[in-house]
Amino acid sequence: MDAPQKPSYCFDHSPEESLRQHRELQILFGISSALHASPHLQELLQRALNAISLNLKVSLGAIYLVKEIHDNEWLLELEAHHGFSSALANSIKFLSAPGEVMDNYHHGEQVRWFPVERVVFSRLREKMQRAGIQEIVCIALMAARKVLGLLYMTNDGVLQLKPERREFLTTIGQQLGVSIQNAKLFESVERAKSELEISFDAIGHSIFLVDTRMRIYRVNRTSEMVYGSAENLVGEKYTRILYGMSQPPSECPIWACLWGSQPAQREGPHPRWGGYYQFFAFPVVNPTGSLERVVYYEKDATEARKLEQRLQQSDRLKALGTLAAGIAHEIRNPLATINFNTQLLSRELQLDPSQRQMFEDVAMEVRKVDRIVQQVLHFARPKEPQFLPHQLNDIVSYCLDLSKTHLRKGNVDVLMHLEEGIPMVVMDFNQISQVIMNLLLNAIEAMPHGGTVEIATLFQEEDSTVLLEVQDKGPGIMGEDLERVFDPFFTRKPEGTGLGLSISRQILDNHGAYIEVDSSPGVGSTFRIIFPIHS
Repeated sequence: MDAPQKPSYCFDHSPEESLRQHRELQILFGISSALHASPHLQELLQRALNAISLNLKVSLGAIYLVKEIHDNEWLLELEAHHGFSSALANSIKFLSAPGEVMDNYHHGEQVRWFPVERVVFSRLREKMQRAGIQEIVCIALMAARKVLGLLYMTNDGVLQLKPERREFLTTIGQQLGVSIQNAKLFESVERAKSELEISFDAIGHSIFLVDTRMRIYRVNRTSEMVYGSAENLVGEKYTRILYGMSQPPSECPIWACLWGSQPAQREGPHPRWGGYYQFFAFPVVNPTGSLERVVYYEKDATEARKLEQRLQQSDRLKALGTLAAGIAHEIRNPLATINFNTQLLSRELQLDPSQRQMFEDVAMEVRKVDRIVQQVLHFARPKEPQFLPHQLNDIVSYCLDLSKTHLRKGNVDVLMHLEEGIPMVVMDFNQISQVIMNLLLNAIEAMPHGGTVEIATLFQEEDSTVLLEVQDKGPGIMGEDLERVFDPFFTRKPEGTGLGLSISRQILDNHGAYIEVDSSPGVGSTFRIIFPIHS
């Protein structure tokens, strides 16, 4: 029997060839180590370039990544460098390449050698020439048959990079390309996760994610402010946190959602601290259709409910109060839920471009409706005055937009005489809007058969005041009533409460402003608001 032959690679290579292969393996191992050391692209590229440069002992190295392609012109940006000063690196930050040159890397050789005279950056070219560098090696960084960037190295190291080393250099480019692709994917997922977390925590109402074992899986920042720190909530049964008991009550929306895998909604007193709340539970299912979690969302509607009750007491603001309460109940809460779930689904589902565009269209329309809702509720919600400089003309225009429906129903036209360039007035936008809206509604009601309302603003420089006038063409106010129109509960309307003008005067008193009225029976009424301008 013949003696077994020894593997040729053990003894047939010269010491120089063995050293070269060793260094080549070190470079490939260095790139692999860089990928495993950090999934972040910037750090990965610098580590990989350092491994290549140190093992090949080259003077200079640079990695450019493709940023954009426009009109067949490729723009690449410097992402990692070796052997460059900061000033020199800044001077070669961007590189432009024609499309045909980049196509040659894609369809032809992925490694190229060219003389230093072809370096396009003059400062860099001069530096290389002074250092005696004669040649540059350029390696295309490839992944999925796509050029992601270019690696440039000076060919002045211990291992001269000759064309016979092309296969090894191509391997470097491909390994780096795959690493870049994976790092970009990781950063994309990480960025999407971060954006989702920011959106999740930014929601101003308590949200729980509950698993099928009735355990709290995750909470948002508002929940921590209301119920305590996440470490004391996550892992606990939701029933103990929400109800202080081991089993849920029959009206629990989370329990209904867990059993029926369908959205559930409840409203009423909060089980722990009363008030008036709205509760929502939405199922989260996996691709097989099985329930994985429940999104629980609760909104404190106590103040909104009180606001609705207060507004209903005022005949002047009854229409707006009904509208605000209806919007808050019927639109705003489901709207916030739609927005949240749309973002959640858009990140969890694999969507084609047309489907992603549909999600973006939904999100855009949700934001549009939410702005409309916020305009109405911004006016109706009572709060402490926030004194800031505002342009009175802007507030008048805002109120006209809100009253369009009332004007149309009352067959009332508006003539506006708004003086341009009047000074800013320090005021609370919401409360002054409430005053102007009250005057507009009064003017509309004073003309049951239609007519014209005139609105004017004026700056009186002599006494440094800004005036607002609202004039109707109604029957006017009787003389004996002129002194009483601002008294609480005074009204001539059978179903009125007489609070509108008294509330308006109180708001204006708090602003240091005042209101006057002129009226002539059969001619109409003019309400005039005077805002002093404080220097």
